[in-house]
Amino acid sequence: MSMSSVDNSESMNNNTVSIDETLATIEVMRRQEENAYTVSDYLSRLPASVTVEDPPVDAQCRVIMQKWGKEIASYCGYNTETVDIAMNCLDRFMCTTDGFSVLFDRSQYQLAVMTALYTTVKIHEHEAMDPQLIANLSQGAHSPQAVEAMEVRMLRALEWRMNPPTPMSFVSKILDLVPVHLMDGDERQAIMDLTKFQLELAMETYQFSILSASSIGIASLLNAVESVSTNAAFVKDFDQSVCRLANVDATELRAVRINLYESINGVEPMDMHFTADDVEDDTVNDTAKFSETNHEVGTSPRSVSI
Repeated sequence: MSMSSVDNSESMNNNTVSIDETLATIEVMRRQEENAYTVSDYLSRLPASVTVEDPPVDAQCRVIMQKWGKEIASYCGYNTETVDIAMNCLDRFMCTTDGFSVLFDRSQYQLAVMTALYTTVKIHEHEAMDPQLIANLSQGAHSPQAVEAMEVRMLRALEWRMNPPTPMSFVSKILDLVPVHLMDGDERQAIMDLTKFQLELAMETYQFSILSASSIGIASLLNAVESVSTNAAFVKDFDQSVCRLANVDATELRAVRINLYESINGVEPMDMHFTADDVEDDTVNDTAKFSETNHEVGTSPRSVSI
């Protein structure tokens, strides 16, 4: 046997192992999100009758605080996925008995969001944030002791599960399975960029936050492939193969894909079989007003706690 034949054989074996490992990783992530990292529609559990003087947290509060988290991440040079993880931890905390009580106090919700980011950074970034810094970012609304106390509550309620699979982790693993001859570097980068753009929009919206990471990630990826690739046969095969390998329902995924397309076009996401109220029509305007205010860079928006 020639040396080239041996090299090719070893390369094929290594490639097979890599594919098997990637598929196994995707399967593990799917089990994780189904068994330990689910998010329910917690806002729909809030009572219909509330006082105007002391309203509970709504979807717009989440939008504002998620944008604040992105601002902090950008300023500190953190990975954008860190904010996604923090918001997932926050959403899961809101689904617990202890966390649900926070929804009736916007000041406590602000503290919970800041604490979720503080704890997530401690776990997933190279440098932790000091509790005093978080207190300063709250503009005096919360003390370092309050941050640490909320962290204990959150960790206990979540049973220390602070490492959820993210939409982008599914996207990266799936793209690892696509050989170069089917998707060159430029096309792959364009698909990744469009996928990230959709995910950034999705992470700001409550309706998407209660979906599984695999559903959002795969839906964004399929939309991107459909938009970028000029090979119709590849697009169709890719769609079917991904749904089969990740064990997701293509029909249910279609609704998510449509809503992601509409998000890109600036259309309010439609009801995706949720029982929660849709985000109010003036969400975009309210967010714009918030972004135009002269709050210091990084300080937590007071509008959430008003």
